[in-house]
Amino acid sequence: MKVQGIHFRDSNKAICLVILAAFTVTNCVDNGGEHTELLPPAVDSKPDEAGDGRTISGTAPTSSDGSLTVILLEPQTSQEFSVPDEPVQMDQLGMEFLPPVLLATVGQPVHFHNGEDILHNVRVYNIDTKETAFNISTPIGGTYEHYFATAGTYRVACDIHPQMGASVVVSATPFATVAERSGRFSLDNISPGQYMATIHAGPERSQRSVTIAADTTELDLTEN
Repeated sequence: MKVQGIHFRDSNKAICLVILAAFTVTNCVDNGGEHTELLPPAVDSKPDEAGDGRTISGTAPTSSDGSLTVILLEPQTSQEFSVPDEPVQMDQLGMEFLPPVLLATVGQPVHFHNGEDILHNVRVYNIDTKETAFNISTPIGGTYEHYFATAGTYRVACDIHPQMGASVVVSATPFATVAERSGRFSLDNISPGQYMATIHAGPERSQRSVTIAADTTELDLTEN
């Protein structure tokens, strides 16, 4: 008998063979002439730190001025989230800031890029405190990287071209999304629990407490 280069002369004796291949462990033990496979003990997989993979759909209020609606869910119990390494980007293209609403997480790299063949600048300020986050020129093809340290909604303007404007919504959690024009939205990776929902519908903002139960798949944020 030969198994992976190992020779066994006495097949009447109990044989214990451990083969490690492709991270699989198989134990063979003597059981009255029969060999029984013993599976390795189960190992709990590491839970996703941002939720359990559930997708929640819903409807949010639409804005009175036609602006896009942003929905944020903040867990009411302490949770830790990893800061994304992948940057998000706002471009200056066609005399516009694109996208008109950009979502970012606190500490995530945010790129402001000038994709046009003319000079622009980017002035960003917090709409609540009016504090300027930065004000820089963006040369043709240039990109400026910024890390927001404080959650909030930030207005983006170009002082050279006042008609240009956009928003950056910076959240402390990854549970944020921009709704469709109809108000429909979806949020991924939501675990059951209590959340504070913040709805930015243009200039109007509101908050409400919501409960995500074990069987919740739909949220109606239009109800009072």
